[in-house]
Amino acid sequence: MARKRTIPVEVLVQAQERRNKILELRLAGKSQAQIVAETGWSKQTVSADLKRAIEDITRENAEEYRELELTRLDEMWAAIWPRIVNPKNAEERKAQPWLMDRAFEIIEKRAKLTGTYKAAELRAIADAKGGVGTETLSMVGSFFSRLEELVAADQLADDNEETEPADSDETDLPE
Repeated sequence: MARKRTIPVEVLVQAQERRNKILELRLAGKSQAQIVAETGWSKQTVSADLKRAIEDITRENAEEYRELELTRLDEMWAAIWPRIVNPKNAEERKAQPWLMDRAFEIIEKRAKLTGTYKAAELRAIADAKGGVGTETLSMVGSFFSRLEELVAADQLADDNEETEPADSDETDLPE
């Protein structure tokens, strides 16, 4: 019977430290290409270690990372959206077509992080399978009904934030 090969503890510790460093750099906003350039590790190593590090994160930390990424995307969107929709910037849009490319990339990334594509895929599958059992239809229907309720509630909350009058208890700033 062949002997099991054991990996020395030092090698395991180094690999974990490398994964931690890669995750730290990614959380700091660096792309995988920037991490490769900064550390000198191969693209495959960085990609595999990042994937493994993210798998090792607890669900709570993964949600925190997701929210951080969504916040970054929102900030990027806020920075370029006025430049895209402002009629005065028509010349800039023509001179800098990358603005639209970036907008589409932000939309794409946001949809992936929020699961929008997966929800649409589930709906398309459910629609395509006319003979789906009633239990499955009920589950999928309930899912989409609840999803629509949450979106509507979120939009209502956003509308209320925009239209709420200022509290009368607030002190007025001198003019």
